[in-house]
Amino acid sequence: MVLQKMEFRPGINTELPDYANENGWSDGDKIRFRVGYPEKIGGWAKKGDNEFIGSARALKPWLTLESDRLIGVGTHLKYFIEDGGVYYDITPIRHTTAAGDVTFSASQGSHVITVSDTNHEARQG
Repeated sequence: MVLQKMEFRPGINTELPDYANENGWSDGDKIRFRVGYPEKIGGWAKKGDNEFIGSARALKPWLTLESDRLIGVGTHLKYFIEDGGVYYDITPIRHTTAAGDVTFSASQGSHVITVSDTNHEARQG
């Protein structure tokens, strides 16, 4: 088999169908073209040494009135504000209790779990 030099056109052309885009690129991800040749883009870089808990589900960037750049990071566990590479947990606390105040019990073979809180205050509505 004889080796044959192939010349590809630079750039990605999404307007032509694949079969009509002879010697061209019709799709790509994380690539760029330099001097007519495709080159891999370096990928992702870690922003800082700090980490947050959970898998990120949403990012909400904004500017404060003092023009500080902040990013809200919502995970499946908590909500954080990123400021200068540091993540601050701003998840509201729903309920706190001391150890021993809460007991759990269940009957054998039952799928019902009973929770007892000795410090629970009865509310009247």
